[in-house]
Amino acid sequence: MYVYGLTSAGNDVEARGIGDVPVSTVEHGELAAIVSRVGDASLRAKRRDLLRHSDVLQAAFAHAAVVPLRFGVVFDSEDALVADLLGARYEELVTLLQRIDGLAELRLRASFVERELLAEIVREDSRIAALRGTPGAGQVELGEAVAHAVAAKRAAATEALLAAVGPLALEMRVDEPRDEYEVIRGSFLVDRRGTTAVESAADDFARNNAGRMQVELIGPMPPHSFVGLEGGG
Repeated sequence: MYVYGLTSAGNDVEARGIGDVPVSTVEHGELAAIVSRVGDASLRAKRRDLLRHSDVLQAAFAHAAVVPLRFGVVFDSEDALVADLLGARYEELVTLLQRIDGLAELRLRASFVERELLAEIVREDSRIAALRGTPGAGQVELGEAVAHAVAAKRAAATEALLAAVGPLALEMRVDEPRDEYEVIRGSFLVDRRGTTAVESAADDFARNNAGRMQVELIGPMPPHSFVGLEGGG
């Protein structure tokens, strides 16, 4: 019994899960586990199956709050699922579902377009412009100067983006940049009724930085980054 996540009893999920099998729910009181049958073969985190896991959660999230479980949670049977998860952690899970009801996660990623940013730095800094093409030690100095300029640009852009989006979120999780041109990779917990405001703020930021920065907003989705359960059998 593969478990995608938890939702409220009565939230019927119409989707096909991993292995293209129908998805159903196992209810216990106010809780419902979103499940599908799996065979004896080991589950592997292939892109296809990860996307199917996410798609099932999105289908459930369209109608009610969802607590997502990590990929690969399996119980031996429906009875084991009820005994080891739904029953064993019943009060905790009901409280968690109530807490996140009406909330959603939006994921935001913004990165500089490298060529455009470097051209901008050269235009704005005469010292860096003068160092271009200089041999030997001049190239070391140029590299250091450009690195400092990129870091300053990234810090300013991060501050501006968080100032625009941060006040609209209830909570946020911001990851470390993966490279020097990534401005932000973060998740924002918002009221589902307020997602339009966040989308508008992100769109305004993207328009103001068109050509020099790529901005991507994904969601709304279940609050993966703010709740989640481990467990399985």
